[in-house]
Amino acid sequence: MSIMAIVLFIAVIICCVIIARFMYLSNEEIGLKIVATIAGTVICVVIAFLIIWGASMVPIGAATTEDSLESTIELVALNDKTTLEGAMYGGVFITRGYIDTIPTYAYYYKAENGSIKFGQISTESTSIYYILDDTLPRIETYKVVTRGYSLYHFPTKFERITEVYYKLYIPPNAISTEIMLDLE
Repeated sequence: MSIMAIVLFIAVIICCVIIARFMYLSNEEIGLKIVATIAGTVICVVIAFLIIWGASMVPIGAATTEDSLESTIELVALNDKTTLEGAMYGGVFITRGYIDTIPTYAYYYKAENGSIKFGQISTESTSIYYILDDTLPRIETYKVVTRGYSLYHFPTKFERITEVYYKLYIPPNAISTEIMLDLE
């Protein structure tokens, strides 16, 4: 039996004892007792859900965070571009929505089976590095994983991916550093 089940069981028993004590000490009408019982049951259920939700979020002890290299792909072609993203909601008379531009890196890469595939990554989660040795242009994908114990997962460890980021390795002088002020 996990600690979560024990804590939940104790909370429900405490609420039931409080309701039972109210029922025996009060000499009020039967309608008031029924309302108090229903309200007490609802309160017990809400407390139980809050305990379950809170225990799943709170780690026990220190949580560790690690970066791990998940994959490396060899680039064939790369370009920076802006993509449109949006959605429209509504019915016949009222329509609402949004349209947003998202800067991305679009690329072709060599797949494991020898084919060439297309991919895109966000510019916000990508850092660019120049290649300083004889390696080929590539994208490395990293995941930040948080590990630890929580009441909800006890006695096993939980593992949560908290961030995904990319390292883009390109040849020197691949970025144009042109600055121009021409009043346009």
